[in-house]
Amino acid sequence: MRNETSVFVHKTPSGTLKFEDGQFVFNYTHDATEVVSVTMPIRSASWNSKALHPIFQMNMPEGALKEAIKEHFAKIERMDELGMLKLIGPYMLGRVKFEKIVEESQTLALEDILQSHKQNLFDELMERFAIRSGVSGVQPKLLLSAHNKTTMRFEHFIVKSWESSYPNLALNEYFCMRACQHANLPTPQFYMSEDYSMFIMKRFDIDEEGNYLGFEDMCVLTARGSQDKYEGSYEECARVIKDVVSPNQRREALKLFFKALVMNHLLKNGDAHLKNFGILYKKDFQDSALAPIYDVITTTLYIKNDIPALKMSGGKVWWKAKTYATFAKQTCQLAHKEYETILVECEHAIITTKEEMAHFKGDAPTMQFLQELGACWSQTIG
Repeated sequence: MRNETSVFVHKTPSGTLKFEDGQFVFNYTHDATEVVSVTMPIRSASWNSKALHPIFQMNMPEGALKEAIKEHFAKIERMDELGMLKLIGPYMLGRVKFEKIVEESQTLALEDILQSHKQNLFDELMERFAIRSGVSGVQPKLLLSAHNKTTMRFEHFIVKSWESSYPNLALNEYFCMRACQHANLPTPQFYMSEDYSMFIMKRFDIDEEGNYLGFEDMCVLTARGSQDKYEGSYEECARVIKDVVSPNQRREALKLFFKALVMNHLLKNGDAHLKNFGILYKKDFQDSALAPIYDVITTTLYIKNDIPALKMSGGKVWWKAKTYATFAKQTCQLAHKEYETILVECEHAIITTKEEMAHFKGDAPTMQFLQELGACWSQTIG
């Protein structure tokens, strides 16, 4: 069995990834012009790693999706890391692909997903699109393409469902993301199915012309594997922003990053880990910017005493105003007036979203859930 796979960037051969002598070895082609990652510049020497390089594992499926793919395809491909890349790599999220280049062929209509009341629709989509779903995360999710009747465009989406241990996760994420919108944070376009069973988010790594943008999360940018997404600190993320985001975008990126941390605090999102922040760029990160905010949920609804995902000021707690003020000033270089303005915007966003939930037209169990969701949220930094 061939123990290597080809690596492509924007459908152009970029190099070869092998596993030999107990390590992963990546070599650029002699004529490569684009980096696979801002952390791996083009060079003639190999890029060697005992673990799969962070950029190559960034979009590896996890949890239920990974197990479904293994179960379906173990007979035809060895399901180790390289085997998984060879199988789903042609369809993987982002500009970096593996093994071969394939063209999109299956299409859906967005309204068919949003308006469907099939109890097993997500299972049907899983069966149909599992192999095309190179996207990270434990929550069941799929990549698919659909026609948006509103924009009359063929667009690309991530569809998420939820398991019984996390009831109403789609409702949870939808209103947390609405709160982020009300706080004037950049977010992807997102929707919720009419039966509240699925959260659908438009992919932000593909532009309006269908071209892939570079996206790298903080695991990649801090040279960590996906399994280490809860290591490190928000200070470290801010240092990465200062080092990697282009100078003309850097100040705004730090403001948005800080505002996102405040919203995660108010929404009690204990899962704002390294894979949930990243950068976007077009070519060799010279034009890089902070990626839109995504994957925001209230985790304390399911884990009552949940804590933040990463450290700030040396600890993982729901910090007090003094800690945030120090972080804003010393780490993000924000003026005190900017800090206070961000707090007001975020607190107002919580109030606005609670009002929106109170007027939501849902059945009794749905409204009960939304009341419980809102009760978890803080309206001020304590």
